[in-house]
Amino acid sequence: MNKNYLDKVQIVTLNNGNFNENSLDYFILNQNVTKCWRKVTDGYKLVDVRYIEDWNLSQRREMAQKVLSAIHGGDIALAAVIDNTVIGFAIVKKNFFGSERQYVDLAEFYVSQPYRRYGIGKILFEKICGEAKNIGAKKLYISAHSAEESISAYKKYGCVFAQEIDKAHLEKEPCDLQLEYDLTARIYQVEDKEKYIDLLLLADEQRDMVEKYLNDGVMYVIDDCGVKGEITVTDAASGILEIKNLAIYKEFQCQGYGRKLVEFICEKYKGLYVALQVGTGDSPLTLPFYQSCGFKISHTVKDFFINNYDHPIVEEGVQLKDMVYLIKNL
Repeated sequence: MNKNYLDKVQIVTLNNGNFNENSLDYFILNQNVTKCWRKVTDGYKLVDVRYIEDWNLSQRREMAQKVLSAIHGGDIALAAVIDNTVIGFAIVKKNFFGSERQYVDLAEFYVSQPYRRYGIGKILFEKICGEAKNIGAKKLYISAHSAEESISAYKKYGCVFAQEIDKAHLEKEPCDLQLEYDLTARIYQVEDKEKYIDLLLLADEQRDMVEKYLNDGVMYVIDDCGVKGEITVTDAASGILEIKNLAIYKEFQCQGYGRKLVEFICEKYKGLYVALQVGTGDSPLTLPFYQSCGFKISHTVKDFFINNYDHPIVEEGVQLKDMVYLIKNL
């Protein structure tokens, strides 16, 4: 599969009009399991367990009937689709459980074998998490197949061991690992900053300029059923902390994530620094944003963008020339 196919993937809500008993006829489960996690005295360890899990046509149609039953029962059913073919699907049951009714159940989650390892599962997972959050759930509960590859994928998505073990799930699948995913928005520091280079380049589009501050910078991401944006700060000396990069993925802009990141930095570093500064272009998009966050213009560096970038930097139709510094007392 070509990675460019990611551009063709659509996440759709399943209904009687776009899903039927034959919709999974060409779905390829085909998981070659070699190791599984098993509980031992002091935790879990990987053990040799070898088998191939697959569905024949009858089993595919049986699963399709499960999806249809979920649709008819009012549960959440999403699919990843390419050219009207289902290549992944997920179901969340709408019944709440847990001591505080915080959980809903990720009842089914599969990606067809040829389309794995290209980020499609992550996209589908984040979408189904967003839907679960929209109905009021605080956490997603996953009784996860214990195969090494399956658990590795869930860990990459941010899943952890469930704080509360649901007895019914454990009794039904005693070899499964009981996991959960926190649906509440949270901000946390990340060490692998290169992982977010595509996000960094949204705010500072010349890579060598980003690399000048990335190693010394401290990066935080805002995760709300998937990472939505980041903020990177550095010590500018003399008690000044500087925002070097603040970026939100385009589809999530104007939803308050940028402001939450700035507020987080202000609160976290209050008392450690006397002020927070940021340098930006004279843009109709960014200047008003920072001013609305309480920043005031401090000074300007003439022709910064002309002298330091190898191509014109244009934002909202305006070519940036001068670097405008703004500052806010902490």
